Amino acid sequence: MAQMRDLPHEIAVDILLRLPVKSLLRFRCVCRSWYALICSPQFVALHYKRATQKLIVATECSRNISLYSVDYDGVDNENAIQELDFSTDDPNLLKYAAILGSCNGLLLVGVYQDSFLYLWNPSTREYKELPDCPDSEYDYRVYGLGYHSRFDDYKVVVINPVVNEVGFPQSSHVIVYSLKTHSWKCVGEFPCRILHYGTSINIHGVPHWLMNCEDHREEDSDSNLPALGISYFDFENELFEEVPGPDCEWPNNNPTLDLAVFGGCLCLTFIRGENREIWIMKEYGIKESWVKLFNIMGLIAYQPFHRLNFLALMKCGDLLVQIVGKKLVVYSPNKNVYKEMVISREKKKLESAMLYVESLVPLRREAYRCSEVMR
Repeated sequence: MAQMRDLPHEIAVDILLRLPVKSLLRFRCVCRSWYALICSPQFVALHYKRATQKLIVATECSRNISLYSVDYDGVDNENAIQELDFSTDDPNLLKYAAILGSCNGLLLVGVYQDSFLYLWNPSTREYKELPDCPDSEYDYRVYGLGYHSRFDDYKVVVINPVVNEVGFPQSSHVIVYSLKTHSWKCVGEFPCRILHYGTSINIHGVPHWLMNCEDHREEDSDSNLPALGISYFDFENELFEEVPGPDCEWPNNNPTLDLAVFGGCLCLTFIRGENREIWIMKEYGIKESWVKLFNIMGLIAYQPFHRLNFLALMKCGDLLVQIVGKKLVVYSPNKNVYKEMVISREKKKLESAMLYVESLVPLRREAYRCSEVMR
């Protein structure tokens, strides 16, 4: 019987590319040639492109956080939901963990109310603690995790709002962490207010946020910033840029206004009347490519006190939705009904849910050449 090592190199590579990260981590120990192959930037990039998108979910019970990886398209499979182990030198850290960003299989994790920040690959179980973040006295930080392809570097963007005498945020200090240099850098100020504190959405390796610039426009009559808009951080020039929104009337100061990523496309959702509209940008950066994807009516459309985070369009045509701070649901647009996706039999509060992809992207410097992942 032929053994794996007797197979032609191309066939062996094709077989290995079909395996999950957990199996590949074991197979690295088979021989030196397999270790070199599986750890090579080319293999990491090819494996990433074939990987299935999953969901990482954080739940809380009695102040203890649990993390789960969810294959949402195969949720009926008994192995579709697996609890993750965030192993660090301090076993108590997971009790206070929060998922703040996701990019190429890496997660940004904050613990102890974000006093400590980590980059973590839940598939390889590698993690790296970030140095102390400057301007740590601010309570309402906004985070983003992204990939700077030209310098092959993963970066963390932190926006620290500066509040006025009545506690209302005005401008913000912006600092950026580089994985390659393992250091922070102050890059200036962001003049607008981010609509939702906490995390960003990531598309093409770049963090995006919803911004409100009404206050800045009142102070600066020459400002050409929109009252409401979509902003992203340009890693190349270290500046915030704007993405054009759909050519429709946006609901001002609407707490249900939110960003998402659907099928790799930028997505905007909001309530108009008793319906929730979902718009997607089919060609990134092209204003004319915005189209209304769904107009949801009924019970799920009207949640005036809860944000609905539209996570994914499932293979069956249903929508995976997070009712922020409450639960995950699967919504059927055709039947206009939804059912809860149960992550754990225990009664746990849903803290956060975010898309991620299993990947071999390393966090160790000596193995850190992964620029082909985004090409």
